[in-house]
Amino acid sequence: MSGLTFTTESISSAAALTLIDRAVAKASEKGLAVAIAVVDIDGMLKAFHRMDGTPVIAVDAVPAKARAALMGLSTEELAEALSDNQANLLSMVTMKDVTLLGGGLPIRSADRIIGAIGVGGALTEEDVAIAEAALAALSAFD
Repeated sequence: MSGLTFTTESISSAAALTLIDRAVAKASEKGLAVAIAVVDIDGMLKAFHRMDGTPVIAVDAVPAKARAALMGLSTEELAEALSDNQANLLSMVTMKDVTLLGGGLPIRSADRIIGAIGVGGALTEEDVAIAEAALAALSAFD
């Protein structure tokens, strides 16, 4: 009987750890301390790292950034898309374990979302740049 089950693809542990390593390297290169979270397609934490000196608030913020990015947009794009619809925006910001703070990006493989990364602890532009640099490292897996 088809239709009773389905299969999904999700980020591997190896790829998640590669993202963490690349994000730490980019943050260190910039002289920044950040926290990084990688979640799988179900929003479950796959990998996490908090660099020494990272603000404690980033510990909870980065998985929430990643979970929001599972919607298929960066957290900044998602905030912009919701900005004209107050009901949707308020619904999103009151949801548990998601945030629209910049620094969350979806992770794609063959145009499918397989997880997401959240980076936080620096300025939004820096968080985004670190997340983008980490995602660039995944080309080795394709």
